[in-house]
Amino acid sequence: MSAAVLTKVAPAASRRLLADVSAFAGRSAAAKTPALDRLEAAIGRDFADRLVAALSDKRAGSRD
Repeated sequence: MSAAVLTKVAPAASRRLLADVSAFAGRSAAAKTPALDRLEAAIGRDFADRLVAALSDKRAGSRD
């Protein structure tokens, strides 16, 4: 559903919604460093890898 359609469907605050969606769509994701790279730079690669693995295991276990 496009932002323009949302303005028709939800007229209350639709201008604000359209502005937010337009701003989000206009951001360049290519210029941003991947989250894992930023995490590794902040806390170290070894700890970041263990943290991501632990969170992945926890999430996989909650699906059962």
